[in-house]
Parts: sequence; C-alpha cells; structure tokens
Amino acid sequence: MAERTRFRALVLLAAMALVAVSCGARFPRTTTTAGAPTANAEGEPLAVAEGGGAAPGSDTTIAGASGAAAGSPAGGGATRSKSSAAAGAAATPGAVDPGPTTGVTASTIKLGYLLPLSGAAPVPSNFEQGANVYWKYINDKGGINGRKVEVVIKDTKSSAQVGKDQAKFLIEQAKVFAVVVLDRLENQQAIGEYLDSRKVPNIEIQTPANLKQDQTWTFGVTIDHAVQGKLIADYFGKVLKAAKVAVVYENTPALSPGVNAFKSEIGKLGAEVTYSAAIDGQENDFASEARALSTSGATAAWLYMAPTPAAKLANQAFAAGYHPVWFANSISWGFDLVFSVAPTALAGARAFSPWLPLSDPRTNTYKQAYQSQTGQTPDDLGIVGWGVGSIAGAGLQNAGKNLGQNGFRAAMQSLKFAPDIWAPLSFGPGVREGANVVAVLKEQGGHWALERDFTAAF
Repeated sequence: MAERTRFRALVLLAAMALVAVSCGARFPRTTTTAGAPTANAEGEPLAVAEGGGAAPGSDTTIAGASGAAAGSPAGGGATRSKSSAAAGAAATPGAVDPGPTTGVTASTIKLGYLLPLSGAAPVPSNFEQGANVYWKYINDKGGINGRKVEVVIKDTKSSAQVGKDQAKFLIEQAKVFAVVVLDRLENQQAIGEYLDSRKVPNIEIQTPANLKQDQTWTFGVTIDHAVQGKLIADYFGKVLKAAKVAVVYENTPALSPGVNAFKSEIGKLGAEVTYSAAIDGQENDFASEARALSTSGATAAWLYMAPTPAAKLANQAFAAGYHPVWFANSISWGFDLVFSVAPTALAGARAFSPWLPLSDPRTNTYKQAYQSQTGQTPDDLGIVGWGVGSIAGAGLQNAGKNLGQNGFRAAMQSLKFAPDIWAPLSFGPGVREGANVVAVLKEQGGHWALERDFTAAF
C-alpha cells in the first residue's frame, strides 16, 4: 500500500511541474458547474438560453466581501447581511457605466478559464475538484445576485502563444464575461497582457513582479514575486536567524526579480548567500547542486521551483548528508502530496502560502462541501480552485445585479475581501496586486500546519 501511494504521488508530482507559483484548478472541458454543457466535443461553445436559474431576487452573500466605498478595512472578514452587502456592492461600480454584458444573461454568467491541461507543465486533474465544488456550492445557494455561474475551460498547452489563441477563442466565440488564468509565470504574463489589450477582465492566479500600471483589466491574487523575494529574506534573517542561506531556482527570466530582491535584502540584513544556482526543472540529476549545497554552510535554502525538482533535489541532498530548512515560495510545492515523495528530506520545511492548511478550522466549509459533493476526502490541491472561485465570486457580487464588464472591473478595483481560506485582498486606485501577504506553513507529521497567520512583515 505504501509503495502504491508513493507511486501515485510521483505521478501527480510529475504532472505538477509548473514553475514557482504555477498550480491551479482544472475543469472538465465541456462541463459547466450549472449542470449544462457550454461546449460540444470539439470545444465549440453552445448557446446559453435565457431564463431558468435562480428565482428573481435570490442571491448569495459572500462573507467578507466589500467595495472601498463601503468602508471596510483591508482584510476585514465580518459577515454582512444581504442588505448591507448590496449597499456596499452598489456603491463602487455604480459610479461607472456597467459596460458590455458579454457572457451575461438573465440567469447565467459565463467565465473562462485558461489552464495548462497538457504540454510541458500540465496541472493535475485533482485541481478541478475544488473549483467545481465551489461553484456548485454557490449555485446551489442561488448563484451570484440571482445568476448561476458557468465555466468554459481551454487548454494553453503550457504555451504563451497557444494561451493567447485560446483567449481569443474565449472572447470571440465562447463570449465569456471574464477570464481566470493560470500557467507558467512567463506564459501567464503574456496571456494577461493580451486579455488586457482586449479590455476583458482577467484574474491572474500568479502575480508577476511589478504588474504594469497601464494593465488596468488585470488583477493578481497572490503575492508579487519581487515583494515575496524580500519577505523570504526577512523570514530567513529575522525568524530563522540564518547567517548563511541559499537559493536554487528554475532558469526562467520571469523569476529574476524575486531572486534579485531576495539577494539584495539578505545583504541588507548582514547575512550571506553562500550558494545560488539556476537549474533546468525537467532534469532528474541534481547531484552536483546537492553537493554544492552541502558544502555551502547554508542553514536555510529556498527552492524556487516546481514540486518535482524540489523533491528530487531535497532527496539527493539528504543522501549527501545535507538537511537545511528547505523553503517553498507561494504556490510552488506547498502541498501535502510532496511529503509522500520526500518525507524525510523535507521534514521541518517551511512555505509561504496564499491559502490556509487543511488542519486550520477556517477550511471547514470547503472540506464539508467537498466531502458532501464528491464523497472523497478533501485535499489541499482543491483549495486553489475554491479560493480563486471565491475571489471571482466576491467581485461579481460587488458589481451588483446590473452586471457589465466595466462595473466588474470597478468592483474588483475597490475590492476589500477576506476569503475563508485565502489571503486577504485589498485592491485600490492603482493597486491591482491585492494579496501581498502570506501565511507561513511548517511541515508537521507529513502535512503542512500553520506556523504564522497572514502577514506582510517579520
């Protein structure tokens, strides 16, 4: 049984070969969470009929969501009544014309998802569960302001160009209202820029360093990579008290801002980066890096990479007699599954995370819904889909019943939202990187446990 579990973990980790923060939810290609297909077997969209859905006037209040005009502080999480939620929602987007209503009917809202289902860095199918569970949970309660949410998924094939082509399909043929994007960081940046040029609201699960100021239709829901690099250095120096540290990262230019910010801050703290190296994440042999790390004297090492190379490198370093405090950045290898492959080598590891661990009681709603709908034991892979769904849902709710793309953008731009399991978000004028805080997780008995709640400083 143990060998079977280990084999399953190896297969899933191999599928999770995404750079740094590139994991997300996967949806069935032709299925909608409202229970009706939006595309045929060839991926062509089907017409969505008017009518049906929730009864007029029924809606779902998403706890903790508000617009800036409602006066909620950043990260505020108090549950509000439907009347107060509606008042806060109407205040911000009401100042602008709602704009195009593409993808919106009297009873439905159609969202697009761009995910790498195939190619060099596919997401595992486990991710689809959390997102589907979330939207069914919301739809069963009446949807968003009386409308059920449907999703259309397209495969980026881990390619920026394919991703842009699929974005064009979602806009021009599937006619979606907004798009959620997850891919390798460099691919996601290119896709986000294309969607922004088409004036389509898009939620980026990864947040690149220094999101362009004129990219006003794009909203990042995880920590900026450069901000994160500095924060990791602060954690190493101020919390772990490490005088010698290391960073090993996948060789893509998109990760350079994070690495550079880390090194700069380490120097300011009076510590030393004794080993730094770029790797090819598709390789299997990291013996030379393991040996170099073991002689570097580093007591803490940041593995800025996908789960598969992180587990391989840690195992090979352990075999060489080296076991520092290994560190995972936000949405990289901070999943319980990694401990099935490197249980001893990664013992005592730490991670920054935009979500809470399964052991935290704030994940109970997710776990109960997951168990009820699927009959399966919930895992932390599904948290990504649930968490990002809740963010999109909060923006849709705050845009109000007179829903349009301009109004949704305005609602997102002023969103102050404390999701149940995700980092608190605080957008504002000129601020579209809303989650520059992280939870700190620590390995405990082969699972991630909460060491420190969401924070922006140490």
